[in-house]
This record gives sequence, structure tokens and C-alpha cells, in this order.
Amino acid sequence: MAANMKQFSRIMPAFAGVVLFSFALTGSAVAAATSMTTVTSVGLSPPMNVNSLLPVVNNDSSANAQIISLMFRPLLWIGTNLKINWQQSIAKDIVVSPDRRQFTIHLKNWYWSDGRPVTAEDTLACLKLIRAYGSRYLNAGMGGMPDIIAHAKVVNPQTLQITLKRSVNPNWFELNGLSQLFPVPAWRWKQYSIDKLFKLQDNPAMVSVVDGPYKLQHFTLGRGISFVRNDHYSGKPATLEHLHFKMYTSDSSAFWALKTGTIQAGMIPHYLYAARSMVKNLKTCVSNGGYGFNYVTLNFTNPQVAFFRNVKVRQALALAINQTQIIQIAFHGLGVPSFNPVPTNPDTYLSPEMKKLVANPALAYNPSAAKQMLTEAGWKVGPRGIRMRDGQRLQFTMMVPDTSQTLIAVAEMLKADWQTIGVDMRLRVLPFNLELAKLHPHGNWEASMIVWSYDPDYYPSGDGLFNTGGGGNYGDYSNPLMDRMIYDTTEKNGSRFLYQYENYAYSQQPVIFLPYPEYVVKYANSLTHAQLMEGVYSVDCAPRALP
Repeated sequence: MAANMKQFSRIMPAFAGVVLFSFALTGSAVAAATSMTTVTSVGLSPPMNVNSLLPVVNNDSSANAQIISLMFRPLLWIGTNLKINWQQSIAKDIVVSPDRRQFTIHLKNWYWSDGRPVTAEDTLACLKLIRAYGSRYLNAGMGGMPDIIAHAKVVNPQTLQITLKRSVNPNWFELNGLSQLFPVPAWRWKQYSIDKLFKLQDNPAMVSVVDGPYKLQHFTLGRGISFVRNDHYSGKPATLEHLHFKMYTSDSSAFWALKTGTIQAGMIPHYLYAARSMVKNLKTCVSNGGYGFNYVTLNFTNPQVAFFRNVKVRQALALAINQTQIIQIAFHGLGVPSFNPVPTNPDTYLSPEMKKLVANPALAYNPSAAKQMLTEAGWKVGPRGIRMRDGQRLQFTMMVPDTSQTLIAVAEMLKADWQTIGVDMRLRVLPFNLELAKLHPHGNWEASMIVWSYDPDYYPSGDGLFNTGGGGNYGDYSNPLMDRMIYDTTEKNGSRFLYQYENYAYSQQPVIFLPYPEYVVKYANSLTHAQLMEGVYSVDCAPRALP
């Protein structure tokens, strides 16, 4: 899912009847908080509005995914180490057949908030919703879902058996396919068609029965959403009694709310890093920004920029990028180098070769070699230092979303880096939704900055990204060897196939890979780290001192 893609009741004024903090002061001691007010996407991206409460039919924004995960637990909970966290999963275990086609899933004793047991039938109901939603389902194709499934049947109330059309790499199917399944209260929703569920996705009445750690208390679209602890939750009880999200839509607004104490947890945007002293009294941790990568996607179908089809041009663009400088200046030292589509942090699936580059980013920065490659590709230095070939200037326009001043700063640094090797890159800053609307093969766009988040496709196989016809293959990159390597990662056991794919992606640069940011998260002294983590989603946030 693209990370930035990935956004009735009314809230009683100031949590009427709810005390946000209990300050039982003894000297300077502060009692532990029982409640927290924050914003969505902390440690991951600028805050976004919540506009859906239901699995499957939502728009897959990080804000919606976060809120839904509080109420509905997935079959498999994938931890920030990109492994299945069995403690938080509803599945107890999975038995895979020797031919790697049949997956038998055993459920724990788990209960809905009204006391009913969560059953295999509830999980199968989710698969049926995905099939009914068809091409509108935004994760269609990830993990082969749902078309890769030949048969799915309920063996008994706590056992679901899924048979696939072909043998697969179990890690790939579990992390990318089965991770999409949420048991749903089928007995309550069976009266609604998939189109009706879509229309009702922001209706609080639809989530009166849940199986997650929190129950919805109030929801006002565009303003805020409140939760109370689910006392009937089958897992480890939530650490907070009340959890509230304000619907700010800019990271600067959220920062000032954090400074004034309106919210108790939030991020310091990179462009406001100099203002960190304003919240120095708060606790600090640094998040890994989620599991994803930044890149510049290239339009291989636009004849105006046909030079992108030349691998030497793409390699030259990559070699000219000073990733260390971008991290130091645009990210204020909070970021990691990234040279391929498999994320750097955590480096669970990073190949030894890519780990070497990450540890020594200077090995991948060589403007002199970039100039030589362009010369070999026939591009000679022309007027004002811009290269030309057959009367054509080596120039293109790159779209940049206006969601973050940091992205604009990175784009300006890329422009300067590419200028030094004779490439004229022009910037076009535009609203994110408009950028997405333009990103389709055979459009007249030329290049665009993208942030990709692996959620729910946690096993970074590249399926859907760089294979021919992939749903996230915005530039229509096509390479038979790349297709074969990606297919191997989904079919064959062993990490070596994933390593081969990511190393090849680095050499081919189907997109131009960029460094990935980390984020400073600040939170109230009355909150524990465990309580903070109740209000963040899909990130690891480790305590770290700031300079």
C-alpha cells in the first residue's frame, strides 16, 4: 500500500465524564495516565482523517488501517520485526502441506465483545467480502489474494483450511495473503451487500460488536474518534482505559497541539526540528517510519522521456544522489540509506550486498561514474551544462506531493545533484490526490516521488510493484528476468531468491531509490512507552536522546 494513500455520533465536549489524566501528586511524582489523546499515523506520516471503520471496504490509508486494527484483530498480527506475532494473532498456528498448497489454520479461543466465539466461519466471511468487492479491493493481487485460492472451507468452528491453485513460498503467502484476513461479525453483517457495507463504512452502529482491544465510544467525521477499553478482549488487556484521536490534517497543527498539551503524543516534523526545544520536557523515542521505501517512479510509456528505458541513464541518476547529504540536511540526521525496494529498517530481509551498501553509502555515490555512463549512452554536455543527444535535452519534470515540506526539500536536493551531471529536472508540486490520479501507464506524466509502505504485503517480494502489469507498477516497467525473479520469491522457499531479486533491482533501477526517513515522537511524561505504543501503528519506536 502506498503509505500516504495509506486516510455518527458526536464527541462529547472535552470527553465529558472522562478524566484524561489523574494527577495524584506526591512531591514531583506523576500518576500513570489512564487516557491518551493523539493523532493518527504517529511515527509514520502526517496525520490523516479517518473516514472508515470497516475492514475490506476502506481506502487502505494508514489512518483507517490504524483505527480498524484497534477494533478488529487480524488473523495474523505481523510485528515490527516482520515476523508473525503469535501472541497477538487470532490464529494459534498454521500447518502447511508438503506440496505447499494447503494451509490449515487453527484459531485460538477468541471472543467477540458480546460474548460470542470468534469462529473459522467469521474468517471465511472476510474472504467472501474480499471476493465480492472484486477489483475495488485495494489490496487485490497482494499475496495472490483472492484469486490464488482454489478452495476455502470450514473444518470445524476453530479450523479453516485454504487450498491454493499452486505451490507457494509459505512466508510470502502468510505475510502477504493471510495477513489480509480479519474475522468479521458475519451474523450481524450478512443482511448487507458489499455495496451497502461500503456505504455504511463510517457508521458507528456497524462496529458495536468487535474483537479487538478497544470499543468505539464516539466518532465525528473530520473532528475526532474516541475509544474505551474492551473489557471482553481475549488478548492482553489494553494499557489505556480511553484513547482519543483528534483529526488534524497537517503535521504542523499536530506539533502545536503537542506543545500546548492538547494532545499527549505526536511527531516533530523534520522541517520543525529546530523547534524541538519547545517540547524538550516530553519523553522521546524515534520511530523507523514504518516498513517502506521512498523512490522516484519513472514513466516508461511516455515518449518524451524515452531515455528512462536506458539502464545506463537510470544507473547514472542513482549514482548522482548523495543520500548521506539528504539524510543530514532534509531529515536532520534522522533516516537511513536505501538502495533497493527491500526496506533498510528493520533489515530483516535485506541481502548481505545491500547491508554492505547501507553501512557504506559512499560506495553507491559516484557522480564521476554517473557522468561517464551518460556519455557512454550518447548524452554529451551541451549549453548551460545540460546534456543533449540528437537535439534532445536530457530533462524531465517530476511531480512532488504537497503533503510534506520535507519531500519538497528532498526534491530540491535531487534537482541539484542531477544538475551536476548534466540533467535538468523540473519540479511540479501538486496535491497528493491529483498526483495519484495522474499515475497510470500511458499518461503524460514523466516522473513522480512516491512513498511505498509494505502493509499488508509485509514480505517484500516485489509482486505488484515491478512485475509486468503489477498494480503498483505505475510507470509500466517490464523486464522478463525481473518477472521471473519476483515469481521465484513467491513460489520458492529460501531467502536467496529474495536476495537475488533485490540485488537485481539495485542494478536495474526500475525506479530511483531514495533514503528513508525516521521520525521523532514525543509523548507526555505520565505515559509509559507501552501506553504510547497503543496509540501508534505499524512502527517501531525506540527511546533515543536528541542532540
